[in-house]
Amino acid sequence: MRLLLLLTTLVLAACALSADPTPEALRSLPAGAWQLEKPHASLTFRVKHLGLSYYTARFADFDATLDFDPANPAAAKLTAIVNPMSVRTDHPTDAGWDAQLGGSLLGGNQFPQITFESTRVETTGETTGRVTGNLTLRGVTAPVTLDITYNGGMDRAVLYQGRAAVGFSAKGKLSRSAFGLTQYASFVGEEVEILIEAEFTKR
Repeated sequence: MRLLLLLTTLVLAACALSADPTPEALRSLPAGAWQLEKPHASLTFRVKHLGLSYYTARFADFDATLDFDPANPAAAKLTAIVNPMSVRTDHPTDAGWDAQLGGSLLGGNQFPQITFESTRVETTGETTGRVTGNLTLRGVTAPVTLDITYNGGMDRAVLYQGRAAVGFSAKGKLSRSAFGLTQYASFVGEEVEILIEAEFTKR
């Protein structure tokens, strides 16, 4: 009897800690403002280096808000702010490289924020979509499109004090030269890939 009770408890706990990835679960979530859970989010980018590999870096300081109605995904609004000086490359021999990359190349010395504001949201499938918005980098604003995948939602997330939670993955591309990022063009690729993982909770 005790074994059965223990197994039942473990199963219920597992359910409480696992998101439901179905479209039905997405539609059942509440509408309104959602806030990024920073400890469970990542923002990385990568670019071809010498044509040999992808040079990869990440940002340690960024935030985002999502105005989202699961019944009307196309009306969603996404806003993100990134601190360019928070870029991290884990360079093994140059301790000052991150500051140079963020301050000079990414323009953080003059423009302390990279921003993204969505202008259009399209649904491409039951759990996929496309978000187009204005990215402002180094004082230049240009459109960027992100392909979004809905990973799952929870109406009451135990790890978030019972708040509703939802998770997305996103990827996109931008042209370096469109934002004036022309340094090292002889051996650094023109196309930059953006990779995002994000969990939002209902506020």
